[in-house]
Amino acid sequence: MNSRRRSARSCVPDRDLSLHFIGGEGLLLDRSGHRLYALNASATLIWCLLDEGKPPAEIRRLLIERYAVPAGQAESVGHAKAVPELTPAEVTALPAAPDLQARPRPAAIATYGLLGSVVRVHYATDRLHDTIHPLLQHHALHGVPPTSILDVVAHDDGIAILSQDRVIGSSRAHEDAGVAVRACLTQIATAQSGGLCVVHAGALSRKGGALLLPGNAGYGKSTLSAGLAARGFDMLSDDTTLLAGEPPIAHCIQNGLCIKRGAYDVLKPLYPGLDALPEWRRPDGKHARYLMPGSDLSWAAPESAVGVRWMVFPRYHPDHETTLLPLPRHEALARLLPGVCFLSGTLDDRNLEALIAWIERIDCFDLPLSSLDDATALIDRLCR
Repeated sequence: MNSRRRSARSCVPDRDLSLHFIGGEGLLLDRSGHRLYALNASATLIWCLLDEGKPPAEIRRLLIERYAVPAGQAESVGHAKAVPELTPAEVTALPAAPDLQARPRPAAIATYGLLGSVVRVHYATDRLHDTIHPLLQHHALHGVPPTSILDVVAHDDGIAILSQDRVIGSSRAHEDAGVAVRACLTQIATAQSGGLCVVHAGALSRKGGALLLPGNAGYGKSTLSAGLAARGFDMLSDDTTLLAGEPPIAHCIQNGLCIKRGAYDVLKPLYPGLDALPEWRRPDGKHARYLMPGSDLSWAAPESAVGVRWMVFPRYHPDHETTLLPLPRHEALARLLPGVCFLSGTLDDRNLEALIAWIERIDCFDLPLSSLDDATALIDRLCR
């Protein structure tokens, strides 16, 4: 069933609700409460009938006839399950902005380009530049006017990253600052892109189609991405994928592929030079190496934008049997939403309808896995 929206505002006083459909399943969006609910069949019927203005007595009669609901239960039947919506992530409290009057002129300046944005970074000290720039140098530009300016300064509480004198990121020490500044560049570039949303997912391209790999941290997205890149896929993005355009398509973000320590041994046979790459400490305290575009693995061109044809949710566990399982699109949407950040700042009717229309064109799968070789072979066959 194609997606469609029906307003439910008329049937529930003082609420701001709308009814949506995906793959024949009902979704109820509570705009004022910023919640999305997945409806079972009887609940979907109830909301449709309410929206049509049917009186309660007729709704009870239809429930009894269509679902054989006992008359005594027809008053309360219908189930709505809350779909987790992205909520602001827990972050370490950011430090106050350092005293502007006391801030010295930058010791070093570098300019970086990402997604059409040009960000000039003012480094307060040479040490900050020398520590951070190697992770960002593949984004470096020369002689291009900036669209944004960042200041990276050291102070008593660590490193602060400022945009227009507002702290937008921080790290506890110089060792963490490179990854923190990289995240701020991505944040600025995606915010200025005019896109629909960013998704916590990796993305790769194959034969004109994009593969999206959403999932929680530790589920094996980046390790799987590295395995697929070794099989001839082109990387589009690591853990942040921008969806922009109408219909939304995945845009390339050449940030490098983050490989955490736990995956080094698994990937060394595919990437013999992995041990020689510099190791970076992330703000969460974990250590990682980055496979960089061009030099370490194949990456799509910076201006690349590819329509998503496949969505696979990897779930690594050593006891899993590695298998690719079809996933209904409404379940895929429910899994995806906690990792979606709409760039307009809200989940509203328009954004939800755009996401529903987008996902209805995609083949969705669950991928429990314990073997990287088996998982990449399955996806390789899927994406031919």
